Amino acid sequence: MKNKLILIVVLFLFLISESYAQHHYEQPVEQVTEQWHRVELPIELFGRIGSSYASLRVYGQDEKGAAIEQPYLLQKETPRTILREVPTDIINQTRQGNDYFFTFKITDTLLLGQVNLDIKNEEFDWKIMLEGSTDQKEWFTMLDDYRIIAIPDAYRFTQLNFSPVNYPFLRLKIKATKKPLLASAKIYTVATSKGEYQEWTPKSITQIKPKPESKTSHLLIDLGRPLPVSYLNIMPVADYDYYRGFTTWFLTDSTKTDKGWRENWRRVASGTLSSFDKNIFTYPEKITTKIKLEINNQDNQPLTIPTVQVKSAKHHLLVRFDNKAPYTLHYGNHTLRHPSYDLVKFKNKLPKAPTLVTLGKTTLVPDMRKEEGKALFENSLWLYLLMGIIIIVLGTFTLKMMRSEPKE
Repeated sequence: MKNKLILIVVLFLFLISESYAQHHYEQPVEQVTEQWHRVELPIELFGRIGSSYASLRVYGQDEKGAAIEQPYLLQKETPRTILREVPTDIINQTRQGNDYFFTFKITDTLLLGQVNLDIKNEEFDWKIMLEGSTDQKEWFTMLDDYRIIAIPDAYRFTQLNFSPVNYPFLRLKIKATKKPLLASAKIYTVATSKGEYQEWTPKSITQIKPKPESKTSHLLIDLGRPLPVSYLNIMPVADYDYYRGFTTWFLTDSTKTDKGWRENWRRVASGTLSSFDKNIFTYPEKITTKIKLEINNQDNQPLTIPTVQVKSAKHHLLVRFDNKAPYTLHYGNHTLRHPSYDLVKFKNKLPKAPTLVTLGKTTLVPDMRKEEGKALFENSLWLYLLMGIIIIVLGTFTLKMMRSEPKE
């Protein structure tokens, strides 16, 4: 009797879980006038799709009014910097007092934007000047009072970044008391691919001071809602030089326990905060509600960090509308896998700037499942009827068990 009761309870709980799992979100796609359109993803979507975009679907209707998928391509407008090394020769190395000069000849006529110096000195902290010329007679300043630094076995910054220029000759001046051992210089053309970041304003930024015996401080960035994150610009306020290792953690989820909610964090990456460079870091995109920076201060006072810029690439769908309206955007069905559409293999033939369409009001609806993934009961009336029968059966078994108990 007890075994039968347990089986019935298990079946009952399974059916209830099925009834809750058979819903997702839907938004009408409005103003569809052409075959191709761009659909920007609403901000509330990120809190409903889980850790991936697999549940995204766009539906239209065929001639018989049945729902049919419209193929799409998920596009993330991540800006990318493209570097290409150009042939370079060091043609002069001279000295005047504590100023050391290195002249480079560029064999191709290209727009230049970056120089990486290979300096063999183990430790230095130098100010440099970078100039450009067309004839080695008149020189034009590109960088002045620019700092390069090397800390033995810890940190090295010898990258020169500047606005694109077109000079066949570059001249580097290093002011140093010890001769710079410049082995080589790699000069690059710099091109930035099209893209755009979406900035998210944090709900709060909290600095958690370490305990006296601890050398680690924490910065907690609360976004207030689930959002994609792939870019952090960390802005310490300090009037002194600093060099601090840190680790970035993203909150994955929270678990309710007897002692309250337990937060589960995932380590994303490690890096270095320094006063020698911009503290901008990019990451593989993750959806999270909170970010934690764990900063190793060693024996130093914790840094004051009042501001952190949080960004991600802008997201949109490039959709081909092949059928008839009404069209709808669906998301939140976590049983679905990523769709596979032919247009992924023909990205170079897709339109570059299709018209943006708008989305209507979000509603919670039953899942639209294919034959192999149908719910156990398509008609909710049958489900409620079965639940009622199970409740009656459970009550009957319970009464029988109570009556069959031996009297004292």
